[in-house]
Amino acid sequence: MSLTSPVSAPSDFIKILSILFIIVLFIHPCQAFSSIANMSVIKNNSWISEQDNLNISLRLEPQVPIIDQVTRLSFEVRNLNDSTLINNLNTEVTLTDHDGPLYKFENKLIPISGGHFSVDYIFPDDGEHRIILQLYKNITPFTVSSFDLAIPHPTPSSETENLLNPFTDFFNSLF
Repeated sequence: MSLTSPVSAPSDFIKILSILFIIVLFIHPCQAFSSIANMSVIKNNSWISEQDNLNISLRLEPQVPIIDQVTRLSFEVRNLNDSTLINNLNTEVTLTDHDGPLYKFENKLIPISGGHFSVDYIFPDDGEHRIILQLYKNITPFTVSSFDLAIPHPTPSSETENLLNPFTDFFNSLF
């Protein structure tokens, strides 16, 4: 008669969980291993004008936009010479896509306060997009900047991923 020692039962359970984790990791890799997660969506995340002494940078939240979901476009405007944040400017934001349609945000001037401003946008499709900023001192336009984006095509989840979602959710909640 062979009895399993109480010490080996928990270690067997840990071994089984480890094997399941490895299988899930290879079948449904975490975002760290995702090619989309490591892909740079913004082709030029900063725009510099020596003539106007400006450095404008762009950040997306989420970093990889999801089609038909809100993406925050956050901009930071700094003095090129001393990196101080710029105040008392206004901007108009326009977006174009690979088919050419334009979208103007509220068709009004957006104030730049504390060197920052942001707008929310829902990308209707993947592909090439351009963000155009028209900067104003009071109501007088003085420069135009642009940022190019490449929004990736969403990949549909496979049947295997759908079956393994409860396991990945469980492991993600542990770590």
